[in-house]
Amino acid sequence: MRSNPNYDVIKEPRGFIKCLEVFLAIFAFACATGFSGELSILQKEVVTGTGNPKLHKGVFTLSYPFSDDITMVLQEDMNDTTTMAERTAPFGERSKTEFFVVIGVFCFLYSLCMIIYYVFFQEDNSSNASVSTMLSPPVIDFVFGAFWCLFWFFSSCAFASGVLAIESSADLSELVAEGGAFHPYCIPTKITCIVTNAKYATLTVAILLGFLNVFVWLGNIWFLWKETPWHNSNAQPAATIQPPPQQAPTAQAI
Repeated sequence: MRSNPNYDVIKEPRGFIKCLEVFLAIFAFACATGFSGELSILQKEVVTGTGNPKLHKGVFTLSYPFSDDITMVLQEDMNDTTTMAERTAPFGERSKTEFFVVIGVFCFLYSLCMIIYYVFFQEDNSSNASVSTMLSPPVIDFVFGAFWCLFWFFSSCAFASGVLAIESSADLSELVAEGGAFHPYCIPTKITCIVTNAKYATLTVAILLGFLNVFVWLGNIWFLWKETPWHNSNAQPAATIQPPPQQAPTAQAI
């Protein structure tokens, strides 16, 4: 451990980008896990006379990890003697969303650990690229950075696919249409249904942050590449070829 913490490393690209990775990872998995959207179906009785129609509202809260089926308590008709029944629509996108969150959490922890190492443990001779070895901190950080960059890309693609599936599966307009799971409770001749879908802006932000993390990690491994022995071996100037010494012409005999 260093006697004096080296906070100047935060001003360098590798330290500054590590701080960006910490905050972007927090925001990415926080947007995914903190999402909460309300789905509702307002049932309104169809009346032929002048009486006031009866109303009933079914509500379902959509939230992470999106593993529960959409279940609402609805009425088949609006008579007082009718008992309410639960109706379930198949739903579940847990694996894709959890994959994204797990990658975000691990990247956050890894970046935080590397910042602590750079500040409190790394010696000053790390800047001497000529003594770098295959097990030096820049090489290890470069390999792990490439690994996390790849998994950020995979998890962001999977999460984007999962969000599209969530929006499609939780579209109440389709669920109350003919053939939908909730259609028996929304028959136009008896009951009119007014649906309210969830807003997915938070999940869209999480997707954008996921792909932004990919570009940030690409920038990180680019700067780390410059500190590895592979870059330094290529950057060494070629030896200057000296021309052969010229010999003075021999004097001709008179």
